[in-house]
Amino acid sequence: MQAGGTQQPSSQERELLGLAAACARRGDFESAIVHLKRLLAADPRQEIALGMLAGIYAELKMADRAADLYRQVLAVNPRNPLARFQLGLLQFTDGRPREAVDTLHPALVDESDFLAHLYSGLALRQLGLTGEARPLLEVAAQRMPVDHALYPKLRELLEGPAS
Repeated sequence: MQAGGTQQPSSQERELLGLAAACARRGDFESAIVHLKRLLAADPRQEIALGMLAGIYAELKMADRAADLYRQVLAVNPRNPLARFQLGLLQFTDGRPREAVDTLHPALVDESDFLAHLYSGLALRQLGLTGEARPLLEVAAQRMPVDHALYPKLRELLEGPAS
């Protein structure tokens, strides 16, 4: 069993996942999609294939398809942190901050998380809820590695006016 309670992939599923991953690594997304759809035709709840396909669609700037697939991953495994974060990030970048906050909320209990805190805080700021945003941004700043690319901007945000 995987972490979320789903079954380990069969040898045939592992083979198709491997082929899809190899295709995606070399930028052959069309072939990767074919392999993943073939796998999903046999098992529509295959969490890894759903997540990989969502990631490919996100890479191809097909946000609606990616979001639908991330939702399917979460239907299979509500505790999948990658699907939850990626869906929340898609919602945030698509100008839907309320949806992003709602999607990311369950990830805020993870004591090592900083990205869900960051994007939840940013989404709350977009909603004009700066008082609710600040504690989340402060937690993000405490947990985020100082060499992270976003750290200087986060510090600037927290030290600036109206934060």
